[in-house]
Amino acid sequence: MTETADLIVLGAGAAGSAAAYHAARRNLRVVLLEQFEIDHQRGSSYGASRIIRYAYDHPAYVRLVSAAYPAWAELEREAGETLVYPTGGVDIGRRGEPPFEATLQTLRDEEIPFELLDPAEAERRFPQFRLDADMLMIYQADAAVLPASRCVRAHVRLAEQYGAVVHAGEPVQSIELRDHGVTVRTARQTYSAAAMVLAAGAWANDLLAPLGFPLPLRPVRCQENYFAPLHPASYETGVMPVFVAHLPEYPFRPYGLPSLDGSGFKLGQHGGPDFDPHRAGRPMDEDALASVRQFAERHLPGATNQHLSSRVCLYTMTPDEHFIVDAHPAHPNLIVGAACSGHGFKFSPVLGSILVDLATEGVTLHDISLFRANRFSED
Repeated sequence: MTETADLIVLGAGAAGSAAAYHAARRNLRVVLLEQFEIDHQRGSSYGASRIIRYAYDHPAYVRLVSAAYPAWAELEREAGETLVYPTGGVDIGRRGEPPFEATLQTLRDEEIPFELLDPAEAERRFPQFRLDADMLMIYQADAAVLPASRCVRAHVRLAEQYGAVVHAGEPVQSIELRDHGVTVRTARQTYSAAAMVLAAGAWANDLLAPLGFPLPLRPVRCQENYFAPLHPASYETGVMPVFVAHLPEYPFRPYGLPSLDGSGFKLGQHGGPDFDPHRAGRPMDEDALASVRQFAERHLPGATNQHLSSRVCLYTMTPDEHFIVDAHPAHPNLIVGAACSGHGFKFSPVLGSILVDLATEGVTLHDISLFRANRFSED
């Protein structure tokens, strides 16, 4: 027996759950398929918190996040719960370093208000930090924390309330693309729809390669580390800002988020070694833990007083770390949202809407030219 729908969404992480929500809200018949359980820990979308911020080194993301803030506010209203916790955000770096300079320039060009603080003023405003004499701090007041797992569950719950059918624990066995439809087979059922959104994260190429659309996606192992600081009250949401450190002496950018809902202070690095997402075991990486502690000892004294826990979070990276949001070149009814390279969660309610736009209309009002898949095959 075949279950029919207007749209099939593969993957119930941040982007997929948002796509299912937006499609169902538009009165489309939606089937959302997830190979694991909803809000599973194996991918990129689970956990206590993610950052939302304007401070970016490319204007495309500033414009996209300008749409994301009201989209999150609308989701909060519908879900009846708080999903955006204001914190303010800081970027730490040195003049002349390309990522830091690009962030400064983009904020200026996009007319996003910010403050540039020298070490003395930075430490007066935010006494948790210790900056070297040649460092500066960009402060942008609109940054906030998103409770990641609660956001995913809210999108899924509301999608179901709008009529979406959600099937968890149901891996895809095969996909057949036709000119005017898509058929997906699992061990339990066959599904047919006019179009499909594929948002499968680190497993995307398992599905795309057999369809003649392999992409340069590289899953990597990142580690979230949670700590009880020496003075915990200084690292709570509403006191401690989120931060990103653009420091070339660290091979992967350190970042941090305040404790939210008792999570502890979160400290991690943007990036990591290659990792096979099919691998079952994910033990803690002592070297990754030591690296963030080394950063904290110099720039956040007391932050890592007691290690509470660590967990693996997968990034799916593209060579340029920009997203892929595009259609299959021969089958425009297959839309891919892939490889958000560790910085896509904040955009998910907008990305979900864009994916549905492309699946139903073939176009979107948002500028997604930066995210074309064919940029990797162009000379």
